[in-house]
Amino acid sequence: MTRMRVKRMCMTVPLSFVNRKTNIFVGTAGSGKSEIALNVSLELGEFFNVNLIDADVINFYYNLRSIKHIIENKNINFISLHFEDKSIDLPVLSGRVFEALSSSNGVNIIDVGGDELGSRVVGQLKKLLDKKGYSVFYVANIYRPFNSNEEEILQNMHEIESVLGMNITAIINNSHLLSETKPEDIMKSLQIIQNVAEKKDIPYILTVVEENLFEEELLEEIKKYSLVYAIKRYIIR
Repeated sequence: MTRMRVKRMCMTVPLSFVNRKTNIFVGTAGSGKSEIALNVSLELGEFFNVNLIDADVINFYYNLRSIKHIIENKNINFISLHFEDKSIDLPVLSGRVFEALSSSNGVNIIDVGGDELGSRVVGQLKKLLDKKGYSVFYVANIYRPFNSNEEEILQNMHEIESVLGMNITAIINNSHLLSETKPEDIMKSLQIIQNVAEKKDIPYILTVVEENLFEEELLEEIKKYSLVYAIKRYIIR
């Protein structure tokens, strides 16, 4: 498998993000999928043309739109599907979305809103995505409501798949408590996410860790389960 080195770190992350045309990040509200979608986009943007599509049509505060200036300064093509008129059942997808997903030039990263409506929005694109190929990454944080155990995570995954009409292809562990996160909090999550991956028969590909938590003991424990992905948190809470 091709791998990419994370800047200033010994850890590597797989380039599976660009093995397919489009990469869709899903999960419940507050799972951190927007942060991961952004970090992946910024990293890949150094090597490829990247279209970052904000399909979180519900969250008004902690979203990619709030840091649009950072994204555009990095030469990322940012496309937002946000709409404010809640009487509209589904937003009308712009030509920019179809152009990005249809083009053979570039990598698409889609941040899906953490509710049924967000999944339904992306579900409109299924026929096009089926033709081009895609990966769906479920971002799990066991410290968010209704995600604390295997059963809850599996139920959420099933509901998202049902609405999307697509299968989740891999799971990413982003379990954290923001600035209060300790190494033992991440260690607690590892076996839970591994068990979910085994029950779904999908890869557990990454465990997300901030740089300040890079303790040798933690990293050695994580490596028993997955690769480690270093991220910077841009969306301040």
